[in-house]
Formats: sequence, C-alpha cells, structure tokens
Amino acid sequence: MDSILDGDVQTVFENKDLVDSSTIVDQDRIYGRDEQLAAEARAFRDTLDGERPPDLLLYGPSGTGKTLTVKAVANKVKERAQESGIEFDFVAVNFKTMESHTLDRAVWKLGHQTARKAGVVWDVPRSGVSTDMKYTRLYEIVDDHFDSLVFILDEIDALTGSTGADEPAYSRLLYSLSRVMSEQHVDTQLSTVVVTNYPKFRENLDSRTDSSYNPNGIHFSDYDANELIEILERRRDAFKQDALEDGVIEIVAAYGAQNEGDARRAIDLLRDAGEIANRAGDPVVTQDHVRSANDSVVKNRVLEIVGGMSVQKKLSLYAAALVAKENEGAAPSPVVYDIYKILCEGSDMEIYTQETVNSHINKAGTYGVLESERVSGGFKSGVHLVFKFTEPVGAVLDTLREDERLQEIPAKELVEVVKRRLRD
Repeated sequence: MDSILDGDVQTVFENKDLVDSSTIVDQDRIYGRDEQLAAEARAFRDTLDGERPPDLLLYGPSGTGKTLTVKAVANKVKERAQESGIEFDFVAVNFKTMESHTLDRAVWKLGHQTARKAGVVWDVPRSGVSTDMKYTRLYEIVDDHFDSLVFILDEIDALTGSTGADEPAYSRLLYSLSRVMSEQHVDTQLSTVVVTNYPKFRENLDSRTDSSYNPNGIHFSDYDANELIEILERRRDAFKQDALEDGVIEIVAAYGAQNEGDARRAIDLLRDAGEIANRAGDPVVTQDHVRSANDSVVKNRVLEIVGGMSVQKKLSLYAAALVAKENEGAAPSPVVYDIYKILCEGSDMEIYTQETVNSHINKAGTYGVLESERVSGGFKSGVHLVFKFTEPVGAVLDTLREDERLQEIPAKELVEVVKRRLRD
C-alpha cells in the first residue's frame, strides 16, 4: 500500500494525459483534419480583428475530431488574443452528460462554466430561480469579463427538454443565444459552435430559430484504419520509450476502425491497454493487453446498456441475440418472436404480443445495441422487421446470461430450435 501511495510502482506511461481523449492537444498532434482546422481558424480569425466570428455547426460521427479540433483552434486564438490585449475565451458544455436535459438546466450549466472561466462565483442556485434570471446573470458575467466569447455546445441534440413541448429545448437556447447581441443584452462579441452527430436536429428548430440561427457548416467524416494509426502514432510519447510492443498501435487502430472510425475510442483503448499492463506489472504493452482491454470495453458498454432492463426486455433481446448469432448478426422478427415465446414458457413468464416484443427490442436500438429495418419476405413471410446488432452478439448474450433468471435456460437445445426455425 505505502509503495503505491508513494508512487513507487512501475508504469508504462510517460505522459498519460496524451492518451486521455478529453485532453486539448496541440494542432501538430491532430491528423487528417487540415481542412476542418483551416475552416475553424478562418472563422475564429475575426476575433483578432475585433469582429464577431460566425456561428459554426460541426457535424459528423462520434470520435471524428469535432470537439478536439475546435478546442485546439480556440486555445491557439486565446493565446494570440492575449498577446493583443483582447479578452477572449471559450466555454464548452456537453449536454449529453447533464443529469437533466431541460433548457433551465442548460442555462444554469452555461452560467456555471462561464463564471469559472471568468474567475468569479456563480451565485445562482439550480432551482428556485427562473430561467430568465439565470440568463440575466449569465449575460452580466459575459459582458463584464470578455471582449469575445464562444460557446461550444457539444451533443446539443441531447437537449430535448420536457415531453410534449412545442419545440425542443435546444431550439429555444439557440434562439436566445443567436439574438443576444441584437437585443443588446451584451456588448461582447458572442458566437456559438454547435457540435453534433445528427445534423438533422435542425429539422426540429422553431421557424424563428431557423431564421435567426445561420451557422457555417463543417463536416467531419469517419477515420479509416490508416488515419487512426497516424493519430495514435502522434501520441506514442504518452508511453515510455520501447513500452509499446510492435503491432500494438496497428491492432488498436483496427479496433477503432471497426467502431466506425472513432478516434476517441481508439485513444481510450490504447490507454486502457497501458493500464492493464501496469496492473500486471508488465513493462511493455502487448497486443494481448489490447485484446483484453477491448473485451472489457465491449462488455462494460453492453452491461451498462442492458444491465438495468426489465426481465421482459431482457427476454426479448435474448431471443433476438440467439437468432442473430446463428444468422450472421441478423434476426428476423417472426423467428425472434417464436424463440421469445419458448423462453417465456420455459421461464413461466407471461407472453406479450409480437408488437410489444418488437418495441422492447427497438428500445435497445436507441442505446446503440442494434438497428432495425422493415423488409418484405414475399407472400409467405410478408413484411417484417429484421434486427441487426451493432454490438458484438456474443457480448450481449454473455451480459444477459449474468441475470440469474436467464442462466437456467437450456441454451444448446434452444440453438437447435433457432437453426431449425431459420431453415423453415
């Protein structure tokens, strides 16, 4: 214990922050995003001329460098602005991580983060104060402490607000922020950078917001395996010299490419492999460490998603996973429902309708476990759903089997039924 607390332990890391995907890195460590960096730099250049930068919309899949690049550029502009005596800064908020996705909580969070950047106390409670008063205090801080400020609004589509509202909360937030200068709430040059995986969120904007919010769009595409190798190579110095076995970066990149070119996941995976090596007391990170880290990541991600499901949802998903495992990852809903009924009969559980079972399975789709599409199987099968798993089916099954109620199900016999039903 004392040796651990004193730091007297072997480690493969030289600078662990470099393999923390939340670390803001210099532009020379960013690969494959020259076009996007240039577009962001051109936009932010207006700050140095005393003008308001245009609003930006950064869109593309997860882990493709959207937040990474804009923070790197904003950091560089902040340095240049300080040299010129311009009080410039940026405030980044990820709305997906908030415990409540309401407009009121979003404004409170923006105020809290802005106060931190300004070095003042955010003296507004979370509740008991109107949203308008939160806006007022936010604008006071902005006006008193900044010549120019950029709000980086990450995962903005998560800001949905209350059910049944006329428009999503993000629409109302963008409307207010897009008009803050024209309505003379502040003299500060205030801009927004919206970061999203789903550019179609604009389809739900209120007409007033759509009219006043006109960002410059910058697209980010998936990384391929070769680009991920370059990205990881530029963070090799996170590890001690010779602490990475040959082929480690390549296998991490391959896993990242399987995850839709997600650089953030690849960087996190490389760090996790290093931590596994440390726990084992190994001086070198090996490909086996990477495989162990990936297995753990996949299992933990699936466990987080399906672990809290009700037993009926688990039975529905279990039936779909059993079918998909024997059918190259695809599970036709008629076969799934047959297996589900067998599972219910064997577990002495109530049998729900096929429509309900399909709904339960589609619920897992909202968490990224699978996707569904409606297909026509001809006169015999008619139109039905086909579920296609985006997470490894084996990991889903292993996680579901941790539920004691599913452990008694005779899996081998059921697999034979699945095969026979698929042939029919």
